[in-house]
Amino acid sequence: MRISRARGLLASLMPVAVVAACGDPELASELDSEGPPDVVEVNVASESADTDPNGNAIEAATYCRPGEEYKVSNFYCELERDDENKPIPGDRAVDGPILDATPIDWHVRFIFTELLDPSIEELVDTDGVISGSIADSQPFVLTCGGEELVYEGWLDTTGNHLSYPPGPSLVVHATEFIATSSACQVSLAEGVVTDKDGEAVPEDQRGPYDFSIAALAVGESVPEDGTEGVAVDADIEISFNAPIALGTTNDLIVVAADDVPVPGTLAFKTDEKTGEVSNEEIIVFTADADLAAGTEYTITVTDGIEDAAGGLLEQEEPFVATFTTAE
Repeated sequence: MRISRARGLLASLMPVAVVAACGDPELASELDSEGPPDVVEVNVASESADTDPNGNAIEAATYCRPGEEYKVSNFYCELERDDENKPIPGDRAVDGPILDATPIDWHVRFIFTELLDPSIEELVDTDGVISGSIADSQPFVLTCGGEELVYEGWLDTTGNHLSYPPGPSLVVHATEFIATSSACQVSLAEGVVTDKDGEAVPEDQRGPYDFSIAALAVGESVPEDGTEGVAVDADIEISFNAPIALGTTNDLIVVAADDVPVPGTLAFKTDEKTGEVSNEEIIVFTADADLAAGTEYTITVTDGIEDAAGGLLEQEEPFVATFTTAE
């Protein structure tokens, strides 16, 4: 039997987290069991998050509790410094709400000063794998675009604020894909989250905390811009940061030579063995006939494409990439 609390982006990091938090007997704990459980940090999975101590870009802080008495991880909540590079007491470096939550598998992590009552999480056995679930306890109110969302999440007991990941914490994520560019809020439900002594999170710390899903964006093309020697029968791939509504791509993804569009079809990327759709974030253009040899082609992606939940592609300039076929 295997026990797992991790989901999505965090799954590969949990073994590392346990070592960092619990494996070193000399590691001092910064947990404080006196009084109610304070919220010291709220993190969101972010597209622009800095690389974390393990080399992964995962989270960025959307809220950092001020005050040096709160031993918050300086990686996410660094103290501001004066002209002499000395920390300014109570002034944490948070520019504002996270506006680029990862469209796929985003999550929000609430970090507390002490361990929580574990009954907030139910352990579910699925084919020998035990996973944590907060679906029954409903400790959060999560909304995007003004609509309340169905969510899941888990209790993470690792961490001591200064270790990686910071903790202990509660993690929440929507169970369905949410449109890109959606404005979201998350708060703790009244009286649900308590410490082991039954004390609840103070009212003024429950939220709401704001964040937004990143805008729909083009990632890259295959072939990449400037590639030479491309096979004349090669398919063209365009990747996005979210699943796409395929029907909205017509006439907005164009492959052309000398401004003359190449006839072809657009489809999701499929598994070569089964032929089934394998990735709805990648659109594949297949020309009706082989491309001309030794010719420069241009890939253009223009605004108007929608993600699977209706989020709209709005670029400052169209995405453009060129490649040249082999002689």
